[in-house]
Amino acid sequence: MAEETTGKTKSGKTFDSAYGFSFSIAVGLALFIAGLVISLTLGEGTSIGLIFGIPLLVAGLVIPVFMMRDLFKTNEIKEPCPNCGATIRTSDATLQLRCQGCQSVINIRDEKLFLAE
Repeated sequence: MAEETTGKTKSGKTFDSAYGFSFSIAVGLALFIAGLVISLTLGEGTSIGLIFGIPLLVAGLVIPVFMMRDLFKTNEIKEPCPNCGATIRTSDATLQLRCQGCQSVINIRDEKLFLAE
């Protein structure tokens, strides 16, 4: 048993949706604060603060939405049932469903339909 666990290497953390969400919020917050600081400190007497500060404020609001656009997207799946062949329409957000034709339980992974065991 000890040989099995020591032989496996742990993979590093990947940049999945949770990390992407946190990273985009952090980038947006940093840009927004930088734009706010520049606008308030340099923007009093000169237009330099407004030229650099206002675009940073807008970028701090827009960039997180742009970076998270994949989280808001869903794909429609239209495939035959693996058991009876009846057409099943669902979204990729569904994890499990019951076929209307044969009443078998179907799991959905990677936009493919699989019979539940």
